[in-house]
Amino acid sequence: MKVVYITPTYFDDVSVIGGGERYPSELATWMSKFVDTTLVSFSSQRKSSEQGQLKYETYAVKIFIKGNKVNPLCFKYLAAILDADIVHIHNIHTLVSDLACLTASFLGKNVVVTDHGGGGSVFLNQKLPVFRFYCHAIAQSQFALDFLPTDLRNKGVVIKGGIDTDKFCPDPNLKKEQKILYVGRILPHKGINYLIEALRLLNHSNYKLTIVGRVYSEQFYQDIKQLADGLNVEFIHNADDQRLLHEYRTAMVTVLPSVHTNCYGDYTPVPELMGFTLLESQACGTPVICTDAGAMHEFVDNHCTGFVVKQNSGEAIAVALDKLINLSPSEYIQYQTNCRQWIQPLSWLTVVKRHLDIYRNQI
Repeated sequence: MKVVYITPTYFDDVSVIGGGERYPSELATWMSKFVDTTLVSFSSQRKSSEQGQLKYETYAVKIFIKGNKVNPLCFKYLAAILDADIVHIHNIHTLVSDLACLTASFLGKNVVVTDHGGGGSVFLNQKLPVFRFYCHAIAQSQFALDFLPTDLRNKGVVIKGGIDTDKFCPDPNLKKEQKILYVGRILPHKGINYLIEALRLLNHSNYKLTIVGRVYSEQFYQDIKQLADGLNVEFIHNADDQRLLHEYRTAMVTVLPSVHTNCYGDYTPVPELMGFTLLESQACGTPVICTDAGAMHEFVDNHCTGFVVKQNSGEAIAVALDKLINLSPSEYIQYQTNCRQWIQPLSWLTVVKRHLDIYRNQI
């Protein structure tokens, strides 16, 4: 079996790399351990490379539709479909996705899709019945499935998760610090301002908030820095994998405070279709707090591995933080144990095997 993944994300230094970009990359990497796998994407130069067992085909792009870096104009990548058995497309609202679906279907290929929200403003499925040519839609959460157009939702199946439980795991040699952790992009819909408000309300001067992530909105970054004035808040913008693991393993709690409506009044329909941060933290044995925005509540065992609180509320986050901070040592250890148990069915190994079952049923 040969599987080809196609993702319209523009892989370049200026790209906004989040869960929607990481998911197809990691899925392809793990799939390559079992079958012949190629990941097709786009950049400023044409490249062919291999990393481990995974083949990369990156196609050069010079034109983006209406300047949107996730909606490239390209046709040469369609050659990668020719010898595929399964073509798995990521994101539905791009020209790349629509062309790949129509071409693969015309060639008699089995076509699967996973959407990650967002996309371009110009695409073919506005005018053509593209969705009828997909065999299956695979969603990473029930929320993601429910968000799909009806034609795809009727073909949909949920496969939750995606976490490397060998890489993300506790280190018994490290001690917990009085540290609250945020990991993710610095963007308004991530709700970091409410987490900073929660720290102020918590009024525990011995606790530090560590914010790990690249800045994708300079205005929001400056606003939250001003909000954090006088508080023990640390920003880390260049954490490598080892630093990230250290932060997860030594934090008392990780918070993902994403919102549908941000502090500027802008609405995001899909703030989180899963939430890699929640999986990574729990895999490291660190409890989590998230809001009820998007799919996040599906990936936290409320009151067992952490807490799900209402969004847009620093007070709600502060109450949950206070509960976790004041757990007895034995109660906290139980939360850590629960985290590791909860995360096991969400491993990439399980996710890949379930994808393979769907692929094989199509051939």
